[in-house]
Amino acid sequence: MPHTTPAPGTTAGPAAAVRRVRTAMSDLTVPLDSRISPDGRRVAVTVLGPWGSDVLIAPAGGPALPLPTAPPDGRPVSRHTPRWLPDSRTVLLVHEPHGPGLPVLAAWDTRTGVRSELAAVPGAVEDLLVSDDGTEVLLLTADDGAERDGMNLGLPVRLGPDPRPVSYRPGTGWRRLLHGPLPVPDAPAGTASRGPVALRDAGPKGLTVWNVAWRGGRTAVATVSEDPLPAGYYHARLARIDLAGGHPVTLHQPLGQLAAPALSRDGHRAAAVEGISIVAGRPLLVDLADGRVTPVAEAEDTTWIHLDPHVPGRLLAAGLSGTGSRVTDIRTGGGGEGGTAPGAPAKEAPAETGTRTATGTRTTIATGTRTTTATGTGAPAAPGAVVTTLHEEQAVLTGAGAQPALSLSADGRTAATVREAPGAPPQAVVAPTSGPDAWSWRPVTAPAPAAAHRDGGHADLARVRTRQTGWTATDGTPVHGLLLDAPGTPAPARPADGTDPGARPLAVVLHGGPSWQWSAGYAPADVLGLAPALAAAGWLVLLPNPRGSSGYGLEHARAVVGACGDGDLDDILSGVAHLVGSGAALPGRAAVLGHSYGGFLAALAAARTDAFRAAVVVSAPADWLSFAHTSVIGGGYEQTYAIGDARTPEGRTALLERSPLFAAGGTGTPTLVLHGEHDRVTPAGQAHELYRALARRAAAPVELHVYPAEGHEFTDPAHLLDAATRAGEWLARHVTHEAADHHGTTPRPRTQDGASGPKEAP
Repeated sequence: MPHTTPAPGTTAGPAAAVRRVRTAMSDLTVPLDSRISPDGRRVAVTVLGPWGSDVLIAPAGGPALPLPTAPPDGRPVSRHTPRWLPDSRTVLLVHEPHGPGLPVLAAWDTRTGVRSELAAVPGAVEDLLVSDDGTEVLLLTADDGAERDGMNLGLPVRLGPDPRPVSYRPGTGWRRLLHGPLPVPDAPAGTASRGPVALRDAGPKGLTVWNVAWRGGRTAVATVSEDPLPAGYYHARLARIDLAGGHPVTLHQPLGQLAAPALSRDGHRAAAVEGISIVAGRPLLVDLADGRVTPVAEAEDTTWIHLDPHVPGRLLAAGLSGTGSRVTDIRTGGGGEGGTAPGAPAKEAPAETGTRTATGTRTTIATGTRTTTATGTGAPAAPGAVVTTLHEEQAVLTGAGAQPALSLSADGRTAATVREAPGAPPQAVVAPTSGPDAWSWRPVTAPAPAAAHRDGGHADLARVRTRQTGWTATDGTPVHGLLLDAPGTPAPARPADGTDPGARPLAVVLHGGPSWQWSAGYAPADVLGLAPALAAAGWLVLLPNPRGSSGYGLEHARAVVGACGDGDLDDILSGVAHLVGSGAALPGRAAVLGHSYGGFLAALAAARTDAFRAAVVVSAPADWLSFAHTSVIGGGYEQTYAIGDARTPEGRTALLERSPLFAAGGTGTPTLVLHGEHDRVTPAGQAHELYRALARRAAAPVELHVYPAEGHEFTDPAHLLDAATRAGEWLARHVTHEAADHHGTTPRPRTQDGASGPKEAP
C-alpha cells in the first residue's frame, strides 16, 4: 500500500509562500452554483468549504450574504444541487449522508426552514430536474460502482464501504433516469411540506445517460451510449427518450462529443452543444417533429443553451471567449416555439457594449450581429442565423459544471451565475438581462472574512496580478494565455550579469483536457493550485492555452487531433522563448508543471528537450498503450484524439511513439511525479511506469509520491498541501537553488541558453 510521508517543510522564503498560499486556498469557502427563484427575488447558492458543501438562500435585491466559515451545526455536511419549485418558496436538493448510505432527495421550505425527506435515491445524483409545473421530478443517477471521468475526480461511485473484493463485470455501473410525481403541498396549512416520493427507473434500457434535458411529461432528450464506462461518453449520441417505456430514438450521431442538452417549453425543439472531449463547442438545433438537425457554426465555444419561450426563434447562450466568458443572443429560422416562420427575417437585438479579447489585448468594442454558416458539422447551417454578443468580459461565469452557465427567472428578466475574476474571490451574482443595466453583475454573496480582509495567505494572493499575453508559434500560429506575477515581491533567483533586473524564473503550468482552458480567475486551482502560489512566491507564471484548448473556436480545439504533443508542445516552447526574449523571464531558469494531459505535455517536454530545469507531472498518462487498456476512458479518449488504436498493430505502434515513457531527445530533466492511488482515469500504474523508466535511465533526479485514497483530482486538504509543498521545494532545489537538496544531489550546472551540464543519478 503506498504511504504518504510528510513533506520537508520550510519556514521562510519562496517555498514557504507556496505553502502559505495553498493553505489559504484550501481554507476558502466559495460558491459553486447559483440558481435564481422563478420570481427572481432569491438565489439558492451551493457553497463549498473545507467542511463540506451546503445551500444558502440569498436575497437577489438585498445586501450580499457572507459565506460561511463553518457548517451550520458544527458537523461536516454535504447538501447540493438546489432546484426551485414554481412557488419560489420550496427548494429541492440532495443531501448526502455523513457516512455510508444512500443520498436523500429533500424539500426545503425556505420560509419556515423545514426540510422534508422525499426519497432515498439508489444512486449518486448527477443532475436533478423539476417539471415546469412543479408536479414531477427527474433524476440522473449513477449506480454504485459506476466509474467517473476526470472531471468527477476519477473515482468510482461508492454508496457504502468499499467492497472486498472489488468486482468488475461488463454491463454494470449504469447511469439511469429516475422519474416520479411530486406530492402536492399542504395548501390549507399554508406550508410547503411534502410527503414521500416514489421514484421509478425510467431507463433507457441497455444505455447509459451522460446528460439530460426535460421539462415535464414523458419526453426527455439525452446523450447516451451503450458503454457505461466513461469511454462511452466519447461515442455518445443524442437521443429522445420516452420515459414511459424507456425507448430511445436517435436524433444525432455527432462527429465529436455532446453536452448541454436543452428542450423548448412546448417540447417541439431541442438543442445541444457539439465539440470535442470536455465540450465547449457549437450549438445544434433539433426539430423533434421531423428530426432535422441544424448547427450554428459561429456561436463558438458555447457551454450552455436556453431556448427562449417568450421570443420565437431566440436562444440565449453562454460560453467561453479566450480567457473570459460571453453571453450571446442567437436568432434562427424554423417554425414553432423557439423558431420563426420559414423565410421570415431574424430579429436583431440591439448592440451592446462589451469587453472582448483580441490577440491577447483587452479592448472595448460595440458588438453587433453576424450571420453564421456551418463548417465541418455534417449538417446544413441554421438558415439566416444571427449571433449577437450581449456581454463579454475577462471573468469566469460558471455553474455546477465548472463552465459558463446561467440561471434565469421565469420571465427571463434576471440572470444568476457565479462570477470569478482576478483580484477577488468568486461571488454569486445577479443581473438584469435587458435595459440600461443589462448584464451588470451585482454580488449576492460576500467573501469569507479572511479573504475579504486579506489575512495570511490571502494577503499573498491579493498581490498576484493577472495579465493576458500572446505570442506566435514557430509555424505562425497565434497562441494566447495568461501571465501571473506579484509586483514588488522579490524573485526567488537573482538575474545573472547583463540580464534585465526585472526578469524572474519562469513556471509554465499546463492545464488538462486538452480541450479545457486557463481562464481569468481569482486563484486557478488546476495543477494543485500551484499557479497563484508560485506567482505569490515571486515566480513569473505562464498559463498557456495552446492548440487543443477551448475558448478559441472548435478548429483550435481540434488542432491536436492526430498530433498530440506536436504543435501544442511547440506552442508552449515558443511561449518560453518569447518571454525569455522579451526580458520577462530569466534564461535557463524555467520549470514546467502539468496535470492530466498537461502532465503528459510536461513529461514529454522534460524527455524531448532541455528547455526546463525541472518538471512536475501530476496524474498524467505516460504510456498510451497501457492507458488504452487500463483507463476508464481508454478506447474512447485516445481514439477521439487519433493518438492510436490499440486494436491494430499500426495503432499500437503510434500509441507507443506518442508516449513520454519512450520519448527521447533531451539530456534529462529532474522530474517529480505525483499521483492518486485510486485514479481510474490515469491509473497509478502510469506514474509507476514513468518513475521506473526515468530511474533506470538515471539521467536526472526523479521522485514519485502516490497519495492514498485520491483519484484524478486530489481532494484531501492535507494531501493537496503536501503535494504543493513538495512541488514548491522541488522547483526551489532544481531551478532557483534557494533550498538544500534533501537527497544529497548537486544541482546541475546550466549555461545561459539553458543547455544542461552533467547530472547526478537519483
